[in-house]
Amino acid sequence: MSRRLRSFILSIPLAGALVGAILAAPVQAGPPPSPAGAVGSSAVSVPAGAAASYWTKERMLAAKPVPVPRVDAATNAKLSEQAKPQGRAGKIDGAAALGQERHSVVPLVDPGATAATWAGSMSSPPGATSGKVFFVGADGLNYVCSGSTVNSGGKNLVFTAGHCVSNGSGIWYNSAPWTFVPGYNNGNAPHGQWTARQLWTRPAWHNGANRAEDIGAAVMFTNAGGTRIVDYVGGQGIEWNYPLSQYQFQFGYPTRTPFNGQILKYCTGQSYSDGGHNGINCNMTEGASGGPWLDDFNGTFGWLDSVNSWVFWNSSGVRYKWNGPYFGNNARDFYNAIANL
Repeated sequence: MSRRLRSFILSIPLAGALVGAILAAPVQAGPPPSPAGAVGSSAVSVPAGAAASYWTKERMLAAKPVPVPRVDAATNAKLSEQAKPQGRAGKIDGAAALGQERHSVVPLVDPGATAATWAGSMSSPPGATSGKVFFVGADGLNYVCSGSTVNSGGKNLVFTAGHCVSNGSGIWYNSAPWTFVPGYNNGNAPHGQWTARQLWTRPAWHNGANRAEDIGAAVMFTNAGGTRIVDYVGGQGIEWNYPLSQYQFQFGYPTRTPFNGQILKYCTGQSYSDGGHNGINCNMTEGASGGPWLDDFNGTFGWLDSVNSWVFWNSSGVRYKWNGPYFGNNARDFYNAIANL
């Protein structure tokens, strides 16, 4: 318990898979060349207020969890073998919003596998760094996922699941403003709506729906005042090549019954190898996809160690565990490719 409680100092298309290349200017049409380790969709011009004008409170309340593609079992089993440290462990510390302290630790309650409502402030991490993702799917319907800001040189990153930016068959979710609402609460956006200027994911997700690579990220536009999202709400840290078994605080906005997706929930527990993937016991339902798993969480900050990817249920339809992609060299390369955009 002492290790995880220690203090520490510290866009706009939808998710997909990553492939190597070089970034293009944020207003060009067509995919930008991708930095090594990632593939991304290009940014488009987004008029001021476009996200808010589309993502009204009514649309946000009505958005549904995004369907998850079926997985080829043989491919999934083969590619899950990478779920173990592949090199030197590394991490990037989280960062507080400008003008805020980064050591404001709050008392922790461990609900275990039964999701509880986050009782801390939604004005500081993790309430302010966690949020809901809204986008239009390939079928033209409105969908929702979860996500988290992550600290980086560019101060512009939101991490989520790959299936929250791309359908796994080469199609980006960029037909309407891909939008992140930090601190979302009952249809309200206390920290504003932030629009992505580029979407990124791993190539094996974008082109093959391999859930071992179900990592996505968005590079966000600044807000109307020119402030970057991490400077505005803070950003969690990120780590890679750590042991698969870690004590995690797992956040998200579960939407299907018995939850309604309107308030931040969390589970706690030890992650474990589940067929080579990261597994954790938690009863959050769909809608929590893309939410962060935070290792060494101290009540405010932790290190992103995975994201909610696949949920499992029993014969009664009760959700009981999640899988997440292991963050190894793939996550390291992915993060390094987009950290300064």
